Amino acid sequence: MLAAGLLLLLPSLALGQTDPQTGTTSAQSTPTAAPTSLTASVTAAGVSLSWTAPTLETASISGYQVERRRVLEYQTTWVTVVKSTGTADTAYVDGTANINGANYEYRVSAVRAEGDDRAVSTVSNLASVTIPNPPRPVDLSAVSTDDGVQLSWSAGHLSWQSVSLSLTGYEIRRIETAHAGNSNPEWEVLVDNTNSTEASYLDATGFTSIEYSYAIRAVHGYLRSYWEGIAGPVNGHLTPEE
Repeated sequence: MLAAGLLLLLPSLALGQTDPQTGTTSAQSTPTAAPTSLTASVTAAGVSLSWTAPTLETASISGYQVERRRVLEYQTTWVTVVKSTGTADTAYVDGTANINGANYEYRVSAVRAEGDDRAVSTVSNLASVTIPNPPRPVDLSAVSTDDGVQLSWSAGHLSWQSVSLSLTGYEIRRIETAHAGNSNPEWEVLVDNTNSTEASYLDATGFTSIEYSYAIRAVHGYLRSYWEGIAGPVNGHLTPEE
């Protein structure tokens, strides 16, 4: 009875505080209330996620942990996209889910504090999304002219763009045919994004003494199509300086 009475006289400790008399620290509680109503959709910037904050302990939330897994029969491992968003905002854009045609599942958890005091809630509902497979350009050709190598192609299935991500440009790569100055050539990025829907491009940087081959793919926001077949080899128009 005496011990019980003494306990009643001691001030109660908040979770995570240290008892000044004993030096012991109370256990940090885990925020068990999970985010709800998670949704996922594909946008030009990436997979856009949104959810509702848990109704409990909202003020103590320092961020959200976002996890993703690719939906395959043999893969069940969750990958952490971001350990903590670092904000209480209930939205996040994942620009790394870019495998064309892949199906992904997402889940989010509320995070409180960091370091040794970090606590993560239970997970939200699952949200599924299918990554579009942008149509690749077709009929790529490369012709050597007095001004450089003229590339042209067809845009592909325009009807696809009207119901999904708009075409924003093209990525163009180039490779030299092996020669004495470059016996082991590799593909180089000629232009990462033309930022134009024009189905042509003039490469004015090639030399007459070197043959080049080209490949292109369409850019649809953060997604890129598969590569179109190689065109070339053709020579450039610049004369190397002696």
